[in-house]
Amino acid sequence: MKGQVGLKNKKSVIAGLIVLAALIFIGVRVYQLQNDHNQTDRVNKVAQRPRKQTSQANRTIVVFFSRAGQNYPNRDLKVGDTNQIANLITQQTGAKQYRIVPKQAYPYNYQATVKRATREQNENARPKIKNKLPNFKKYDTIFLGYPIWDAHLPMILHTFMASAQLNGKIIIPFSTNAGSGWSDSLTMLRKQYPQATFKKGLSIQGSDVKYSHAKIEKWLNRLGY
Repeated sequence: MKGQVGLKNKKSVIAGLIVLAALIFIGVRVYQLQNDHNQTDRVNKVAQRPRKQTSQANRTIVVFFSRAGQNYPNRDLKVGDTNQIANLITQQTGAKQYRIVPKQAYPYNYQATVKRATREQNENARPKIKNKLPNFKKYDTIFLGYPIWDAHLPMILHTFMASAQLNGKIIIPFSTNAGSGWSDSLTMLRKQYPQATFKKGLSIQGSDVKYSHAKIEKWLNRLGY
């Protein structure tokens, strides 16, 4: 009899543990779903926010270079990481937007793009820009965005900087990377535009962009937007 009671108690304990484990799993899953919902809600709020029509917005432009297609690590993007940030900045600030478009598009394939970018760096190339540059005399503040490729600025940014007169402007850089941070890009920008005023920029790892909308919003708030 005692053996039967002990066996029943063990079964009850096991059953209780199973129920407890199930409840914990359900709780964790509910938390994850709620967190995903909150994140999506934050993104939607930013996207739905009406663009600010102010004199500051009229004198501000978001300039960026970005690449879609295969990206590191194993991501297929319809909209490039830097482009995504540029869109959020444009939405929150109400600024104009200009995308640097290469005359010869970069390949969809990631490795093919790496190969071309490396060749351009080795040759100190200046890839041509397809679209006409804005009239920067109309703007006081320039958000300037770009990816970091192999720890360097893409060479098309050098093409842009050689043609765009931004001395005397306020420049706010933003960039995406695969782990190298800003690399030497800020030094390059300051060297090119020694008479510009640089404000605190934002560097985000490319794979983290989709989780960083709140961070981007706070950064813009600190800048007064």
